[in-house]
Amino acid sequence: MRRINGGADVESVLLAVAEGVAQAVGFEVAAISYLTRDLHFQVAAVAGSAEARELLLGARVPLSAMESELELAEQWGSLLFIPAERLNGEVLGWIPPEVVPDGDSEPDPDRWRPEDTLRSPLRSPAGELLGLLSVDLPVDGKRPDQARRELLEMYADLAGVALHNARRATELEEQVRLATAVESLHGRAARSLDVQQIIQGTVGEIARTLSADHVWLRAFGDGDSTTGHGARWPNDSAQPASPLLMEAVSRAARNAWATGDVALARLDEDGVVGAAENEPVSLTDRALFPAGPSLASGERIPVAGGAAGWVPRPSTRQDPADPEHRLMADYLRPLGAGTILLAPVGTGPDCLGYLAAVRAAGSGDFSPHEVQAAGQIARNLGQAILNARLLERERILVGQLESLDHYKSDLISTVSHELRTPLTSIAGHLELIEDDPRSATPASFSVIFRNLERVMTLIDDLLTLKKLTDANSPAPTSTVVDLHQAALDAVAAFRPPAEEQGVDLTVVPHGGPLLISGDRDELERVALNLVGNAVKYTRTGGSVTVSTERTDRFVRLVVKDTGMGISKPDQEELFTEFFRTTNPDALALPGTGLGLSIVRRILQRHGGSIRLESELGEGSTFTVRLPLSRTTPR
Repeated sequence: MRRINGGADVESVLLAVAEGVAQAVGFEVAAISYLTRDLHFQVAAVAGSAEARELLLGARVPLSAMESELELAEQWGSLLFIPAERLNGEVLGWIPPEVVPDGDSEPDPDRWRPEDTLRSPLRSPAGELLGLLSVDLPVDGKRPDQARRELLEMYADLAGVALHNARRATELEEQVRLATAVESLHGRAARSLDVQQIIQGTVGEIARTLSADHVWLRAFGDGDSTTGHGARWPNDSAQPASPLLMEAVSRAARNAWATGDVALARLDEDGVVGAAENEPVSLTDRALFPAGPSLASGERIPVAGGAAGWVPRPSTRQDPADPEHRLMADYLRPLGAGTILLAPVGTGPDCLGYLAAVRAAGSGDFSPHEVQAAGQIARNLGQAILNARLLERERILVGQLESLDHYKSDLISTVSHELRTPLTSIAGHLELIEDDPRSATPASFSVIFRNLERVMTLIDDLLTLKKLTDANSPAPTSTVVDLHQAALDAVAAFRPPAEEQGVDLTVVPHGGPLLISGDRDELERVALNLVGNAVKYTRTGGSVTVSTERTDRFVRLVVKDTGMGISKPDQEELFTEFFRTTNPDALALPGTGLGLSIVRRILQRHGGSIRLESELGEGSTFTVRLPLSRTTPR
């Protein structure tokens, strides 16, 4: 007993127990098996003949098959004796294959028959079945009497203590190892302030911590489960997952986060076999003597009517025809997957991603402590990912504030410049008139009125921009507007300056009205700004063509010119406020850089869009698309 309680090597302890049984109780073969997590008895120690040891050591028998035999047994205290006359088939036995029934009809009731079987269940203090002590071929050829049974029960108790202590030792060792690894991973993730670095920097260590053959780690993108940051280990372990599969796994992760679970499943030849809710799982099979199917008992299923103790309820079979299960199975089967673990990554109420780990078939399931560690790792990663995202949002906010500051500076600079130039011109001519009112010429008044109009245009643009960018601004007034008529009015407004510049301004006729719904003033401004820009930036001898058209759902306004054109870099910023082209020829012409940004914002308010096609020096084409009014005949 001191040897068992003193933490000696479990294998040697079990072998000593088996040898004690063989010698003290008097059996030629004594074998001790432990119950694995997948509910198989595996022989761990054999005493007696070398042939028996070679034949039996490491052998595995399913619990279901063993239970069928144990249900036939007579109970001798804690021992279960199956007399030969009750066995209808092959003995699941511990007898060497060369020993066969001799058909002896000896009437002696105490004689040991070749098919007789005597087993003692090895239980935990809570009564959970941990293994079996099996004996065969008594030296005296007789079934054991009461004294030998009691001695056998004592050795069975010793073997049960050894297995139970092995469980406790394995549990403690596993807890210490996993706690150290979880802390290490937490520190590594917390030190990184970038989500991708967190994912890529921890996936390999997670695989080693969980003794997993494959690991996938993903942080969801904003509002999209199939985007974001992801990594897998090994990096070339599998083909990229399809969006459908990623969505299915993401949905499973969110469900697991909502219920506070770490999901477990097994894969067989037909598909995914899912773990029952709160299914208890044993310590790792990587230990020499695992604790058995459970750590916490969960629902207890009696073995042989309770005569052999109990085991936890095994996995419940899920429907392999389920499309999502089939999708996962088809992806995992080429990897030789046996057990799948899915831990949702998150913090607070939010699921931010998932950790998926796979062990190959035959490598054992994940232990309860590994499942618990996976859940803790996932929660730590969730907090680290949230911290990294908050920092990134803070950086973005700082950048936005800096941009806003630059925007304010640009606004003041642009408005000051655009006001100074016309006001200086106005002031100069007013001074001339003030000095000698009788010498005032019509040209001076023309300059004054032209610059006043320029100032008023700037003020009008600024007020329009304020209205369009104000979140509290009311929605546009909805009236029916004829887009073709708006185009005709814009062409009429700019025909005089076009003729003055020598630009051919034409409008392509249309067979009827093109009705759209929206704010009349804003939509007319779209046409005026586009036609006005086209005329302004087209050289003498060039042309501007305005046309309208419709489809089943939309109307289009197309303004095409043969003017200066716009470079590709300028096109990227053309619709932003106060942007002026980098083309020196265009910069020489007056402008505020607000016209096209106003057009874009008006169209956005009306559910429309604008597209630009242009090459520097070859002209530009602006195409506006707006939805048809519901009153337009189809």
